Amino acid sequence: MACGFVKTNRGTVSAVIAIIVIISILSLPCPYAHAQTNIAFNPADQFSIPAYAGSISFAVNGTYSTAMFENNTWTFTNLRLTGSHPLENLEVSTQDSNVTIFSYIASNNTAVHSVRLRYVVEGQGKQILNLGLGGSNPNVEWSVTVDNNVSLAEGKAWSISNDGTMIVNGASGNVSIVRFDLSDLFGNVESNSNLPFYQQHSVAIAIATAFAVVVVIAVLIEVKKRGTLGESG
Repeated sequence: MACGFVKTNRGTVSAVIAIIVIISILSLPCPYAHAQTNIAFNPADQFSIPAYAGSISFAVNGTYSTAMFENNTWTFTNLRLTGSHPLENLEVSTQDSNVTIFSYIASNNTAVHSVRLRYVVEGQGKQILNLGLGGSNPNVEWSVTVDNNVSLAEGKAWSISNDGTMIVNGASGNVSIVRFDLSDLFGNVESNSNLPFYQQHSVAIAIATAFAVVVVIAVLIEVKKRGTLGESG
């Protein structure tokens, strides 16, 4: 075994390659897939909130995976409205008013990403909404307008919490909620630089460990084989 090299057979090399490939595949993130049954609805369907004297409906046909009513709030998952972009999660409640949701539009064509939810309010109550887009972010701006793009003042007509829940007070008519994400414009891309070293390089560490284990096994097999040959000689 000159210079510390170990002579291994073709089967050992194949085993090393196979183990590395398997670990690489297992280390990749795998999306969780499951069958979903979408439920269709139309503008005649109404989702009422009796305790708050409110209701929610949609101006167009669409589908959702689930519609749960809890704590006087309707939560729709995998919401698809005709003519709109998909909305994975929408939580909405309304007090002393009836809300008809028209559309949800997402734009990713420029450095400024935006989404817009448009609905019509009958009455002058309160709407509580969460679009499932996460909490506070210094590069995210929100705006609320009514009718002819009249802007409502934040802190007076509407507010938003750290978890993304928005409360709109006293708006009536056509309401548009717009979220602007300026992260790409400012180059504020999330990175994993703050993670521990082992989390940043977990795949490489796993492959290196597996390779080292296989090499050690190969060395032990070779040593044992030579010892057996020496005894028989």
